[in-house]
Amino acid sequence: MAYSEERKEKVFNKIINLMIDEGMAVRNILKEKWAPSTSTFFQWLEEDEIKSKRYARACEIKAEVLFEEMIHIAFTTEEGETMKMVQKGNKKEMEKTKGDMLGHRKLKVDTLKWAISKMLPKKYGDKLDLTSDGEKVTGSIPLVLEDGRSYEQLKKELKLDEEE
Repeated sequence: MAYSEERKEKVFNKIINLMIDEGMAVRNILKEKWAPSTSTFFQWLEEDEIKSKRYARACEIKAEVLFEEMIHIAFTTEEGETMKMVQKGNKKEMEKTKGDMLGHRKLKVDTLKWAISKMLPKKYGDKLDLTSDGEKVTGSIPLVLEDGRSYEQLKKELKLDEEE
């Protein structure tokens, strides 16, 4: 389907708004009848730097929204029922237990934490901190041989051997 510039802009805005406001995945949005195909959408991004930047910013905002959602899930009790088969004499019965679905909430939080770290790795990703006794490592790390000599000492000795 060919899109006029006006129609393309309207559809693109709707996609971006659904990403931000509803937290929908682009994959799911593009399955809607009104939406362009996946290849068309990503072609729009390739052809238009402004659209590409808006999409990138929408992805960042979506990660921030998901972060807030993760905090909400972590601190909000989620009541539910669990069913368990128990043996009572010669019969097996289903036993219902009501309570906080802690395992379910933990899975949600862990999944969101992982996804957010991939969406915004500079802000939420794992940090690699190279330190030595709490101090930042600067420059190169000196090479020390088994006998305690430094690399520089070895080079000097080898030069002396060559001169003789």
